[in-house]
Amino acid sequence: MRAQSSVLLLAAITLVGCDRITGAADQKIYDAEAIGYACRLSYKPPEDCMKENESQSPTSILSGWKAADKAIKEGIVDPAMGRHQAAPQPVAPAVAAQSEVKPAEPAAASKVESASAPKAAPEAKKTAVAPNGTKAPR
Repeated sequence: MRAQSSVLLLAAITLVGCDRITGAADQKIYDAEAIGYACRLSYKPPEDCMKENESQSPTSILSGWKAADKAIKEGIVDPAMGRHQAAPQPVAPAVAAQSEVKPAEPAAASKVESASAPKAAPEAKKTAVAPNGTKAPR
């Protein structure tokens, strides 16, 4: 009986620190700091972040929020980095028509060039780069 109780006591003592072995406690702190960092980048006050994430440590959320605030003030992070930029203004129709007008070529010269020139492979689809850096086919 005494051996069983000492084995049980030894098992209980070793299992008490399981969260420290696996790092589960540290992961929860890192998650809370990431939530605070994201809240600062989204212009939320830390109080709102703490109310929305009651299961997280308020001190860790505040720590992440302060880290993001420091990074913004030092210019390391741009808080508008994920926001869409304003679309470029459309060109007036008269200006667009003038820019697309090409000078006329003599008809004879173009026929001679097309007959002697080898046929080129068809062009690949052209892509345009949007202001946010993504590519869209034209």
